[in-house]
Amino acid sequence: MVLYKLDKYYPEYRDETLAYFDIKDFYVYANNELIGSVTNILIDGDNGRFRYFVIDTGFWIFSIKVLLPVGLASVDYDYKRLFVPGLRQEQIDNLPEFKENFVIDNDYEERVRDVYRPLVTITDLSAFYNASTYNYTLEPYFYEVSDRNLKMYEEKLMSRKNSHQVTHILHQA
Repeated sequence: MVLYKLDKYYPEYRDETLAYFDIKDFYVYANNELIGSVTNILIDGDNGRFRYFVIDTGFWIFSIKVLLPVGLASVDYDYKRLFVPGLRQEQIDNLPEFKENFVIDNDYEERVRDVYRPLVTITDLSAFYNASTYNYTLEPYFYEVSDRNLKMYEEKLMSRKNSHQVTHILHQA
C-alpha cells in the first residue's frame, strides 16, 4: 500500500466536490489551542480512502509536519478549522516527523497510531500492531471519515480509483 498526497492522486480535486473549500487551508485546534495547519491529505493508493491529514505544527522557522488520522478530527467549515478533542501538546511532541519525500511504512504508521491511541476507547486488543497481520481497517476509529462532505469526496475518489485518469496519475508518481 502506498499513500499519495491529495494533489498528486487527483490534481483536479479543487474543481469538483471540494470546490467550495480547500481543506489544505484549514487550521488545526486541540483543546481550543491552535496546533498547526493542514498542508495535505494522504490517500491510500489501493482504494482512494483518506488516511491522514498532514499537519504543519509550527510557525516560522520551527515548523515540523506530523500525521493526523482522519477519523480523529471534526471539521468546522465556517471557520476553516479541524478540531482534535483530547489531544495534548505532549502527544504532538511525541509524534514522528513527516517529511515530504518520506516513504511511509507500517512501522512508521504504528508509531503514529501509538501516540493517538489514548484518544480512543479500544475494546478489541487484538487490533494492536503485528507487522505480519496488521491492516489499518482493524482500527476504524482512526480512519473512518465521519464528516459528510469529506465522506462524499472520499467516495468520489474511491469511485475514480479504476478510472484511467487516476491510474495514469499514480503511475507518474
